[in-house]
Amino acid sequence: MIKFFRKIRQNLLMENKTGKYFKYAIGEIVLVVIGILIALQINNWNQQRIEQDKEYVYLTNIKRDLQHQLVSIELQLEHEQKYLDKVQPFLDYFYKHSIVKLDSTISRDLSIATERKTFVRTDPTYTDLISSGNIDIIKNTEFKNKLIEYYQNVELIEKINNNNNIHLNDQIYFSDILKLIYFNNGKMPQSTELVKISNKILQKEENKLRLINLVNFRKDLAKGSTLLMNEIKVETQELLDLMNKKG
Repeated sequence: MIKFFRKIRQNLLMENKTGKYFKYAIGEIVLVVIGILIALQINNWNQQRIEQDKEYVYLTNIKRDLQHQLVSIELQLEHEQKYLDKVQPFLDYFYKHSIVKLDSTISRDLSIATERKTFVRTDPTYTDLISSGNIDIIKNTEFKNKLIEYYQNVELIEKINNNNNIHLNDQIYFSDILKLIYFNNGKMPQSTELVKISNKILQKEENKLRLINLVNFRKDLAKGSTLLMNEIKVETQELLDLMNKKG
């Protein structure tokens, strides 16, 4: 092709057609520029297609992560509800009869309330978006901002949950409850004798007060965690709904 154009220019010069030569040269330059522009446009289209494909993969993985997060939230809520179910009958009986009295069932339930579940955020795709600098590959600004805010909230709730587990449940409830009741979470044989000893300990007014405060404290922990889980559950579902609407 280049040889073809060069031959035309040479023929024009040999025929002393300088005017036509310059017109032809300008036309050739214009064609080259147009060719470059077309090539650049094709390259831009290809780049846009690559980014769109990459965005699609990221969004698909984010949706998967959110669905998994929703499952873990539901499991966390089930555990918190289990604690509430275990301690509430004991408190109801006390407030109705003003009596603290243990039996093997109550001892087991209050022991089970020492258990805890660690809430873990599910964010591998979001972490990759941030660490790789690809967060701006998500073109929908509204969704991107919601996503960033969402994972900031999830991270905060994870920290609160872990802090409550370590510093409140383990160091306060679990530590003090062992001094007042026979600990048996149902994984060992029941001891009637140790239940009797626990009831004897609880004859003291200060021990009765401590136990009621501890159980109420554990109940409030479960209620607080339930509130946080329900809030992040709503946010998770809202993000999923937004993604489903946008296809």
